[in-house]
Parts: sequence; structure tokens; C-alpha cells
Amino acid sequence: MSDYARLAELSVSVQHVKNCAFSQWYHKFEGHTPKAQIVKPVAAGFMKYLEQDGIELPNDSNFGQSSYFQEIQNTEDNDYSDWEDDSNDGEVLRQDSKSSVVAMFPELHEKLKAAFREMGPLTPKLTWSSPKDATWILANNTLKCQEVNDLYLLLKASNYITHDLDRAFDECYDREEYMEGPESITHELILRKWFDINPALEFRVFVEDSRIVAVSQRDLNYYDYLLPLIDTFKDLLDDFIEETVNPKFPDKSYVCDVYIPRPFKKIWLIDFNPFARKTDPLLFSWNELVTIKANEADFDFEFRLVHENNVARFAGKEHSESQVPKDVADAITNPNAIKELAQKWSELMKMQQADESSSDDDGN
Repeated sequence: MSDYARLAELSVSVQHVKNCAFSQWYHKFEGHTPKAQIVKPVAAGFMKYLEQDGIELPNDSNFGQSSYFQEIQNTEDNDYSDWEDDSNDGEVLRQDSKSSVVAMFPELHEKLKAAFREMGPLTPKLTWSSPKDATWILANNTLKCQEVNDLYLLLKASNYITHDLDRAFDECYDREEYMEGPESITHELILRKWFDINPALEFRVFVEDSRIVAVSQRDLNYYDYLLPLIDTFKDLLDDFIEETVNPKFPDKSYVCDVYIPRPFKKIWLIDFNPFARKTDPLLFSWNELVTIKANEADFDFEFRLVHENNVARFAGKEHSESQVPKDVADAITNPNAIKELAQKWSELMKMQQADESSSDDDGN
């Protein structure tokens, strides 16, 4: 007898992943999802910009202390001139005084600025992913972009966006066949009108063969008022998936993120993901999900919530692996803070060198 449990098989195709691209489903569910603009195809210069190392920002916007970054870049004899590099390797953030960034995608840059003027604050998304892991880089610590450079910062700092660019089809069984074919990925940039979501009321719904098999809380924190609402949520979701989503979404198995705000009468559709291990199962495991017997006559899906504060693997803050100390995040838009950080770093380096020198002397 084997002393290990074999993982249940779960295959995903390139087409399954492509069906979850925002433009493939957004217009089918208008009225059930927040207003958005879709830019497709995205300018080749912008895609090249996203793939470049470092973060360069155009200087024709009202972003933070933009004149400061330009001053740092142009001053040859300042105390921090060693930050500059003829190549972009290792450069974290710089205000581009010659607007070479804008020159890479001038039409798109102007279109994005116009979108902010028309729609107000926005939140970006690239094809499949939202840069949720990069909120630390904005002063408001959210996805709320007030202007175009906020958007550039989020997209450039996000590992999720990098995954969209390089690894979207990694787990697909027909990836090699697709990559060798004539068709290439046409990425899209989504500009969603910002609205403030209460994270406690966002849920991930797992659907297999057109039936809900499980629902998980999205935000892995404890909210004591959710438990009495489970039956209300389950009734709403049953009707929404059966009557609204299943007839229009091309796959019978999928994962969707939904938002159910007060007074708990309407469901907002936020996103789709493939029913595959590449999608985070949150409070479940994928082995649990694929072994659920949803075809049984008396089946009732589980609506799983966090029942205690800071338990087990959910104690850490979401995306904490992508975050940096608050001092560093604050310094991005605060000239005085970045100078102070640089001075502290210099002092620490000198102390470390002094300690090492002292240790060497003792050893001799």
C-alpha cells in the first residue's frame, strides 16, 4: 500500500486561460460588473516598457514630487549621484526628464490621461491579473490610481503582471503546441472605474460542470458578522451562477470572484480564473475541490469562512511577500524621507564596515 496520497488530476488548456481574459467576458456581463475601458491591442512600446528593469516615469503629470526626481537625475554633484547608472539595471525609480518613456507609447499615454479626465480615479488590470501585490508602492496603499503615473507604478512593481507577460500558459497541457503555432498573445490593458470594495464581502466561487462546488472568503481575515449571512449569500449565488453566469460563460468549469455589498440583493462580478491549480484555492485545497461529489442528489456546497483571528497560515497579510517596509514605500513620494533613508543606509554601511575592520584587526 502506498504511503502517500496521489494528487487528483486537473488539466487546463490554453483556451480555458484565454476565456478568462477580461475582454472575453466583460461585455457579456455588462450591468453585473464595474464600468471599464479596454485598450486592445496594447502598444508594443508599452509592452516593452513593462518588461524593462527599473521604473521610469514621464515628467508631464502631477505625480507626487516629480520635480524632485528630475532634480536628483539631473544634478551631477549631489550626495546621491551613485544612484544613477547609464544602464537601467538596478535603478528603482527615476523621473524621466526627457520623456523617453512617453516616446515609447505616445498615443497610449495621451489616451490614458484622457481616461482619467473622463472617469476619475481608476484601477488597472492587464489581460488576466490585477496588480494587487503592488499596492505598497502607492501612498494610499490601494489600487486606486489618481493619475497616469500611479498606474505605471502599480503595473511595473507587480509580480502578477510579470506572470501575465511571461507565464500565463505555464500549466496548460497544450502550451507547447500553442507556442509553436502562428497565434500570439494579444495583451489588453483594462481601466476600471474605481469603487471602494469592502474586502469582507468579496468571495471566490468554484464551479465545476456548471455547479458550485465551494465558496471561499477572499480576504483571509476574521469578520464576525459574516457567519449569519451564509444562507443569504448561498441563495444569491445559486441563482446568479445558474441564471446569469452559466448561460454566457463558455466553460462549464471556472472560478469567479464576486462582490456582494449591502443590502445583499445584487452580486457584482469582479473576475474569472480557470478551474485549475494555478488559481489560488484560498481556504480550500485543490485536492479537496476536485474530489467533491457535486453530482450527489443531496449535495450542498460549503461556504468556507475564517472563524478566528490570525489562525495558522492565514495570519500573514495578503501579498506580504511582495511588500516592503513602510519607510521605503513612503519615501517613494517624499523627497525628505528618501534623503533620510539614504543617510541612514550610509551610516549603517559605515558601521558594518567598521565592525568588519575591527573583527579583522582582532583576528590578526
